[in-house]
Amino acid sequence: MTMQTDLYDGIVDDVVTLTNRPDLAAEIAIAVRTATLSVHSDAAYPRDLVAAAVRIPNPSYQFSIDAQSQFPRLRGLSTVRLLDDNFTPVEFPEVEIIELGDIRDAIYHELKTNVCYIAGTSVNVKTSVPASGILLEYFQLPLIRREHYNSWIAQLAPDAIVYSAASILYSTNGNEEKAASYSKFYQTQLKPQLIANFLTSAMR
Repeated sequence: MTMQTDLYDGIVDDVVTLTNRPDLAAEIAIAVRTATLSVHSDAAYPRDLVAAAVRIPNPSYQFSIDAQSQFPRLRGLSTVRLLDDNFTPVEFPEVEIIELGDIRDAIYHELKTNVCYIAGTSVNVKTSVPASGILLEYFQLPLIRREHYNSWIAQLAPDAIVYSAASILYSTNGNEEKAASYSKFYQTQLKPQLIANFLTSAMR
């Protein structure tokens, strides 16, 4: 047993207690994984932020980085800084994170510079100066398999995942009344607590 498996098993046990369906072990496992991803995706929690620096082979004004290998479980971008020849982050020019459909200037329809966007499985950067790479801060989804389970929400606010998983389990087994009841409890009670306690880095 490890800390990860103990954490995962504790969530599963609570779902079993809540639903009284120990016979649905496989379905509960799927529900826990789904609920974990869903709860983490409900808001931009600072605890889901990670940073990764990636160097490219040659300084360039425009480049793409494979997100699957360099930024595992990337959910969304937060900040991007360019790296100079010494692999040091620079303050200027600032890089703006945009959507794929916003890569051209609205007036002249030219490609924007000093921007970063996701297209497919790549993080794309176009700059006004040659860069040797980027320092990317991004929101990362948690590992959800039992052997590597690492959700901070499961550690600090487990009921959010437990009630969400119970709702999923009931929904997939035809008990829409209980599914709606547990979903409502998460949405009206547990989610607001998560947002109030973990959506900012500093205590208010």
